[in-house]
Amino acid sequence: MSYERHFTQIESAQNERLKAAVKLLSSNHGLRNSGLAAAEGLHLAETLLHLPGVHIESVWIPQSLLNKPEWLTMSALSDVLENGEVRCLVLSDALYSKLSKLSTPTGPMIFFKPVNACAAIDLNQDVVLLDGIQDPGNVGTLLRNCAAAGIQQVALSDHSAWVWSDKVLRAGMGAQFGLQLHAEEDLLKALSSAKSKIPVRVTSLHPKSVDLFNANLKPAGVWVFGSEGQGVSQAWLDRASEHIRIPQSKTIESLNVGSSSAVCLFEQFRQRR
Repeated sequence: MSYERHFTQIESAQNERLKAAVKLLSSNHGLRNSGLAAAEGLHLAETLLHLPGVHIESVWIPQSLLNKPEWLTMSALSDVLENGEVRCLVLSDALYSKLSKLSTPTGPMIFFKPVNACAAIDLNQDVVLLDGIQDPGNVGTLLRNCAAAGIQQVALSDHSAWVWSDKVLRAGMGAQFGLQLHAEEDLLKALSSAKSKIPVRVTSLHPKSVDLFNANLKPAGVWVFGSEGQGVSQAWLDRASEHIRIPQSKTIESLNVGSSSAVCLFEQFRQRR
């Protein structure tokens, strides 16, 4: 299968479009301000190209990828190329390495518009809040845990890592695309207008904390997972109605936030089966 007629070849490092793309990718701040995000790799490309309603701005392809079976057989590729609206740019592997942040660039690189939540938060369904989690790997892991445990709504505080950054996308393995992503402010507004009391759950060593495996996690509620160093913020500790303790041996002080979230969310998943 050949798509060459749809490609634009870039042959110089001085190409203005290439220089603009490299500049965009130099900082998450600049990329975020542009209204775009970038995903690299075949797995993320396959996920992106299958999603209805996602606006893809451009696809950058290293020359060596063009004839590889995994690229040629990508089932959603033909639709993207045939519609004629997406710019597909081919460049040498040396030029492509200027775009990539990977030690071994693989391609493709896809620029797209981030997917925003299209509905208000529904407190009849679970919500997970990422409260000041700054490590991109932990944010990606949490998103993946949420998706795997059946949580569809995730809110993020302003001090959490950008959910559409390249590191978070790789760590989350594309989990972002299956979630409804909200700002912390959206969650606060929903809670303030709720007509009934919504469980707000935090993991803590509060004197009245309940052993995770004895807690009733069947009712829908809000889980709050805090930053690596500071834990859950005082504001959310004050809002918490359920303090939950994860039982563990005394040989280690604590679990990191990625592991803690997995333990909690899958215990909830187990109770509801």
